[in-house]
Amino acid sequence: MRRIIFLWGWVLFLSQLPFPAWGQDARLAKARDEKKVVVYNTTTVPDMQKLIEGFHKKYPFLEVESFRSSGERLLQKIFTEARAGRYFADAYIISGLQLWLLRDAGQVVPYLSPEREGVLKPFKDEAGYWAGVYFNLEVIGVNTRLTQPREMPKRWEDLLDPRWKGRMALENEEIPWFASLQQIMGEEKAMDFSRRLAKQQLQMRSGHTLISQLLAAGEVALTPTLRVNIAETLKMKGAPVEWAAIEPVAPNAPVSLGLAKNAPHPNSARLFIDFILSREGQTVVRELNRNPTRGDVEQPVPRATKVKLFEMNWDGVVKNYARYVKDFNDIFGVTSGEK
Repeated sequence: MRRIIFLWGWVLFLSQLPFPAWGQDARLAKARDEKKVVVYNTTTVPDMQKLIEGFHKKYPFLEVESFRSSGERLLQKIFTEARAGRYFADAYIISGLQLWLLRDAGQVVPYLSPEREGVLKPFKDEAGYWAGVYFNLEVIGVNTRLTQPREMPKRWEDLLDPRWKGRMALENEEIPWFASLQQIMGEEKAMDFSRRLAKQQLQMRSGHTLISQLLAAGEVALTPTLRVNIAETLKMKGAPVEWAAIEPVAPNAPVSLGLAKNAPHPNSARLFIDFILSREGQTVVRELNRNPTRGDVEQPVPRATKVKLFEMNWDGVVKNYARYVKDFNDIFGVTSGEK
């Protein structure tokens, strides 16, 4: 009888323990055996290194192998590997638009991380295929040594002024911005604006970091899609850079995180996803001057919180993504070799 009472008491004790803790212990054990996690990403190398350092501090027994490329090239790599039946990636950190394309192609699988509870509703789906890591606000950026305050554009049409001809740079994969103009202005007006803007002899460059460096160095006077976090970092370093928003601003689709199909190290991947979405991981995101997606982590640039935002229909963009890419490339003269 005593034995039965003892066993029943033990069962009752175990039943009070949080079930996720049992699962977490099992996952930790399996992750130790996996030894590493492979992350395909489009994040800047310094930012990714900070995220890896934070993760490694919590899980020192796991190596993070990072493969970085531009969004379009990364998509090509993933689809090429999938067609060959080769799966190397465990997790993806990539633009939401491109992650949604991977979802529709069956290249990501759902994972309902417990840390998703803290992520704001606009930055996650219900099924668990993706959750935002951070989001970018792109604004007009100018070199203050080459421009006067009164010259700061207040409308998109101001970029068509002859004073800016040959003095602007645009990122050559700026599809989200191109799509957002069509929703804000209307398709016909936005396409006409884009064609006229292309006649301003823009420098088409690869990478927002490179363009921001050109801006700070005075190689260009203006870029229409300077990211706020980059602008503020440059300003803190004393660079002659200022920014202004042409409202309403459509935030980029969040840079998002997803679990890869047939991940070779699935338990390590889930631990990585948990960390990135946790308050601890999102605090690292904030320290990078990025906009975290959790509601309990403060935004890094108070001025940016006052910008009027435009709510995008991203589903419509995803459905017409190939057309947006083709139109953008045709208008701005971008060839596949420039990506």
